[in-house]
Amino acid sequence: MRAHGGPEVLELCDWPDPRAAAGEIVIGVRAVSVGRTLDVEARARGADFHAKLPRIPGSDPAGVVLEVGPGVTEFAVGDRVVCTSTLFCGRCEACLAGLTHACDDHRVVGVHIDGGDAERVVVPAESVQPMADHVGFDQAAAMAVSYPVAWNLLRHAADVKAGDSVLVMGAGGGLGIAGVLVARALGAHVIAAAASDWKLERARELLGAHETVNYTRPGWAEGLHGVAVVYENISSPELFDAALGTLRPYGRLVTCGAHGGGVVALNVRTLYRRHLSIIGGTGASATATREVFAAVADGTIAPPPVFHHFALEQVAAAHEAALGRDLFGRIVLTIGSG
Repeated sequence: MRAHGGPEVLELCDWPDPRAAAGEIVIGVRAVSVGRTLDVEARARGADFHAKLPRIPGSDPAGVVLEVGPGVTEFAVGDRVVCTSTLFCGRCEACLAGLTHACDDHRVVGVHIDGGDAERVVVPAESVQPMADHVGFDQAAAMAVSYPVAWNLLRHAADVKAGDSVLVMGAGGGLGIAGVLVARALGAHVIAAAASDWKLERARELLGAHETVNYTRPGWAEGLHGVAVVYENISSPELFDAALGTLRPYGRLVTCGAHGGGVVALNVRTLYRRHLSIIGGTGASATATREVFAAVADGTIAPPPVFHHFALEQVAAAHEAALGRDLFGRIVLTIGSG
């Protein structure tokens, strides 16, 4: 894309093949997801990321290593890998403390450097994870951003323990699916909440949610009590306070999304009288990212189902579809072969 705007600014064209510099690898892309924030909003208005144009979008390409740059020892040509989108400097105070997702120079693949909506992409090796053999390229792309976020919020920020009751909002979206599967892997009793009964049915049958609730129905939260953790990724003014109200004393609400508007009312009396915590977070540290991909590799966490595939040539249609409500999980562009 050479300008911000509607899907029509996405141009399919020939582009010079990237080469790997020191610390980088070239990936032959097989799949990359299309998300509302890092793709659609970034295309439309830069997503407040101050992106420089022209730019090739695509934050989470999965594929096969074609080239390794000098100094790269953890990957070899032919390895199956996925890029997790996050770029960090490794030198600032946050990075030195292991909080690479809070880097002073935090940047994103597909926004600040060219991304994976292409046959080939070059990325820093430190932003790449190996793919387990049982995970498809489309599944790897679909989980590359959402799984580290869910793991960071549920495992580290909320400290979910086996037996905890976890309410997952937006359970039919990419972040919500990750939340259900990560919470289940941590041994939680998972309550999946969504706006469509068909999405809730899939959450039960495909993700293993223990309970489901449709939050379009009046009084949807009245029967939910004693929740230890709310995993919130909508930030809707119509839903936020009700979700917070399901928490038991000393419960935690963790949040990482704002597609519902981002500005919500808050009953502060509920907050302090129940000793509740609200914790925000974006991304995950390099250490936490390695943890969650290791958990997928050993079978502790299942990879996500992927229902929505588009060819690279259909990228404009994929961007339009990403704004719809008839989705379960992430949209994925399929590129190349294999």
